[in-house]
Amino acid sequence: MVAKALTQRSAGMPKKCRWTTVCSAAVLLSVIAKAALCGRGIDTTFTSSGAGFRTLPGPSLAEGLRSRATALSTPELTAVTGETQLPAANRWTMLAAAVSFGILGSAVVSTTSPRMARLCRRANSDRADGLAGKQQKENNRESRVSVAATLVDDQVHLVTDVSPLDGPDGTYQVGIDFKNWLQSCVEELDVSNLRVEGSLPPWLRGSLMHAGPAKFEFGDDEFVDWVDGQAMLYRVQILPDGSCTYRNKWPDTWNHRSHRQAGRIAVRETCSRPSIPNFFDRLAAMFSPPNNENGNLHISQVCGNTRCVSMSVGSSCLEFNLSDLSTLGKLPFKDELTEGGPLIFHAEPHVDPTTGEWYTCAIQLKIDLDNKRMKPEYVVFSVEPTESQQPGAELKRRLITRIETEYPSPVHTIGMTSQFIVMIQIPYPLNWDGMMRAEGKWLLTGDYEGNLNDYNTWQPERPTIIHLIDRVTGEHTEIFETDAFFFFHVINSFEATEGSSEVVYVDVVAYEEPPVGFPLQQARSGDVEDWRGGGGEVKRLRLDRSTGKCTMTGWPDNCFDEPKVNPKVDGLEHRYSYGVIDDHGMLRLTKQDHETHQVWKWEGQDVSCELPWQPVFVPEPYNAKEDAGVIMSFVRNQPTGDTFCVVLDSETMNETARIHFPKGHHVPLHGHGAWMQGQF
Repeated sequence: MVAKALTQRSAGMPKKCRWTTVCSAAVLLSVIAKAALCGRGIDTTFTSSGAGFRTLPGPSLAEGLRSRATALSTPELTAVTGETQLPAANRWTMLAAAVSFGILGSAVVSTTSPRMARLCRRANSDRADGLAGKQQKENNRESRVSVAATLVDDQVHLVTDVSPLDGPDGTYQVGIDFKNWLQSCVEELDVSNLRVEGSLPPWLRGSLMHAGPAKFEFGDDEFVDWVDGQAMLYRVQILPDGSCTYRNKWPDTWNHRSHRQAGRIAVRETCSRPSIPNFFDRLAAMFSPPNNENGNLHISQVCGNTRCVSMSVGSSCLEFNLSDLSTLGKLPFKDELTEGGPLIFHAEPHVDPTTGEWYTCAIQLKIDLDNKRMKPEYVVFSVEPTESQQPGAELKRRLITRIETEYPSPVHTIGMTSQFIVMIQIPYPLNWDGMMRAEGKWLLTGDYEGNLNDYNTWQPERPTIIHLIDRVTGEHTEIFETDAFFFFHVINSFEATEGSSEVVYVDVVAYEEPPVGFPLQQARSGDVEDWRGGGGEVKRLRLDRSTGKCTMTGWPDNCFDEPKVNPKVDGLEHRYSYGVIDDHGMLRLTKQDHETHQVWKWEGQDVSCELPWQPVFVPEPYNAKEDAGVIMSFVRNQPTGDTFCVVLDSETMNETARIHFPKGHHVPLHGHGAWMQGQF
C-alpha cells in the first residue's frame, strides 16, 4: 500500500522531488519503527556483534559439498566457527531500516532488461559445455600437452610476441577466454611433489597464498557479479627440501553453507540476492542483515604477520590457518569501531614492512536522524603488531581517523609513506538511485540485476581528492585536488625534500574513466566481443605540501595494472614496479623502470596460450638491490585449462622455474595474493 501510494503520488513530480519524498518517507518510517520499538522497552541503538566462536545450525559444508555431485579429493572438511548473531535489539533496528528501504525502493522499479534475460538463457545453455565437462574428459584420457607451445602444421611454434599491425584477426583473436576461465572450480586437492621445470632459488622457501571467487552458481541460480562467487583459498608451498605442494580449500563460511544447503542462492551477497519465489518471503528475508562471510579477494596477515586473513569488497575479515587452510571464522574484533553501522568496501590491507602494523580503510554508512540524511564516513584504522598472535583470539583495532563525505566512493588500495597514509577519493560515488531500483525490483519480482558497476556513478565533473593522513596522530593534514581519474591500484608513495618544499609522490595506475565491465552471466556466456583488454597509465602525482598544489605527469601508452614493488622499498623512493601489461590484446608479466620508462617482458611466454595474472614480488633475503628477488604468478594455459606457477628472475625477467598444478585442475580468475617467507 505504501509503495503503491508513493508510486502514484510521485508520477507527476520532478525526479529530484520524487527522491526527496522517498528518502524523507524512508527516514520517517525508520523513526516511527524505532519509536515503537523503544516504546516496548527495546534499545534500538546499533552496535556490532562481538565475534566469538560458534557453530551455526544446518548441515556442515562438508555435507553440502559431498552432495550435488561436487568432486572432492580430500574427504575431511572441518566445521568451524564464526560470529555470534546480532542481539535482538539490533535485529529489530535492522528490520525497521530494511523494511523502509525495500518498500520504498519498489516505487522506482524498472522493467526486466531483455538483454539480461537473453544472456541468462545463453549462459544456462552454455553451462553444460563449460570447463568442468572438459576437465572430466581430460581426466579420462592420457594426453600430454607441451607447456608453452602450440602445435601448428605439425611443428611446435613458440609465440613470444604479437604485432599491432595484425589487427583484430591476428592480435585480438588471442584475447582472454572468459567463458572457461569463469567456470566454477569442481574439486579440492591436497597434492605433494608437484612437477617442477627449471630450478628454484635455494632461498625461496615458504607459502604463496591466493584467494578468489570459485563457485558461481547453486542449482539454477547464478550470481550477478564476479565478487559474489564463493571464495576458494589456494596455497603453493615450497618446502625446505625444495619440493612443492599444492592445496586448495573452500573456506567454511555461513554464506557458503547456506547456499549449499538450499541448492540455490539462499542469502544475500554483495551484489546478488536470494532466489525466493514468494513476495512475503522476500520481504521477510530483508529482516536479516547479511552475514558477509566471503573473503574472496585479498590475502594478508595481521598481528605482526602471524595470523592469516582473507577478505573481499563486502566481506568481513575471515581468519584461516595456513597449515591446513581451515577456517577460524571472522576476526573477533573487540572495539567500538562499528558502532553506528557496519564497515563496507574495505581497501586492500597495507602492512608496514618494518613494524608489521596492518592498515586499511572502509566506508561506514550512518543515518543522521536529526537532519534526516545519510552520513557516510571513511574509517581509517590499523591493527598493531602487538595484538594477540594466538589464532582466534580477540583483538582491537586502532582508529586513526574518520572523514565525513557527501559522496563516498570505494577505495580499492591506499598508499603509505613513513609518515602518511595516502587515500585517493575518486568521483565515483555510491549510486543510491541504482541501488534502490535494483532492491525494489527484487522485492517485487524476485529478479535482481544490480552489479558492482551499477552501485556507483562516474561523475567526471568532480575533482579527484587526495587525503594525507598522519599515521600516528590521525591528523587529516592536507587535502589536494586534481582532475578526475579512475584507479584501482596505488603502485607506491614516498616523501621527498626539494629545496624548501616537503613533497609526497604517489605513483598510481590511472584510467580516464571506469573500465568497461560485464555482468557475470554475460562474461560466462562468452559474449564479450567488445572487450579488448586494456590497462591504465602509470601517473605520478606530486603533492607539494608547502603550496597545496598537486601536479601530475604521465607515462602514455603504458596499459599497465596489478602493480607490485619490492616490499623493502614500500613507502620509500622506488625505481621499479612489476605487474601485468596489455600487449595488444594479450596479458604479459612486465617490469617497469619509472626513471627511464623502459619495459621488460617475461621472456619465453607463449602469448598464443599462456595467460598470467596477479603477480607477487618475493624479495631475496639479505640483498639490498631493489630488483633482487623473483616474480611468482599463476598462469593459465587457455587451450587446456591447466595452470602452473611461473617463477621469474625479477632482475632479468627470465624464467627460472615452473611449478605445475595437477593436470585438469581448474583455477578460476582469482584475486590478490601474498608470499609468506619461511611459513608453512
